[in-house]
Amino acid sequence: MSYVAPILFALGIWWFSTVLMMWRSKRAEPGCRRTMLVMTVLAGGGFAAIWLTRDWTSDIGAYLAFVGGLSIWAWHEMSYFLAIITGPRPEPCPPDVSGISRFWLGIKASLWHELAVIATAAVLIAMTWNTLNAFGAITFTVLWLMRWSAKLNIFLGVRNLHEEFWPDHLRYLGSYVHTAPMNALFPVSMIGGTLVMVFMIQSAVDAMGLPVAQTGWLLVATLMALAMLEHLLMFLQVSDEKLWRFATGSDQPPVAKLAPDLTTGPGS
Repeated sequence: MSYVAPILFALGIWWFSTVLMMWRSKRAEPGCRRTMLVMTVLAGGGFAAIWLTRDWTSDIGAYLAFVGGLSIWAWHEMSYFLAIITGPRPEPCPPDVSGISRFWLGIKASLWHELAVIATAAVLIAMTWNTLNAFGAITFTVLWLMRWSAKLNIFLGVRNLHEEFWPDHLRYLGSYVHTAPMNALFPVSMIGGTLVMVFMIQSAVDAMGLPVAQTGWLLVATLMALAMLEHLLMFLQVSDEKLWRFATGSDQPPVAKLAPDLTTGPGS
């Protein structure tokens, strides 16, 4: 089996889903029911794909589970971008609050969203526990954990906040974060993420003879590589705004990115 096909597929589906999320996020009003209805149908299809392929051994099973995991993740992200599932305190941080108190208020700004993500991850893991094809759950979990890593880095301070990607109704998140040339967590995130990515690649190499495992590990390893790149872009003096502006064919900056979502601050 070719190693190239899963990598190109993961890059392509990430690009397409990101651009689609940008396009819709720029045009949908907060609470848009039509958008969430479509996303709910896609997420339902994602759950079905993960359930039906959990014992498949073909590479098709890995592709379907991977897309299923992305679809479910997209539902959660859009529910937050449209301010449907946020938290008990979706408000700016008071100017006199700092440290642990600021962190706690940031959590309260999106607590329901975070709990919904955790609950979904638990359901997906339970659905695919001890099965041959758990790559839908693995895909969702990678996106979730790398998003948490990115949010913690943003809270501690990064060079590039990429505020041009934040929807207007999420601008209050800027009150919880600040810019900094470096923070202590970033090297840990990069080293840890790199080690996990190496493990995934090695698992793909070791899975010769089992197409679902080889393809699945290459798909999630590519996703991990994209997450590491996004982490790096938070500290490099470069901007990807022109790249996404070109992708959407608009003169207005995009407001959301799908996978991994690293652009909406600690309250996302």
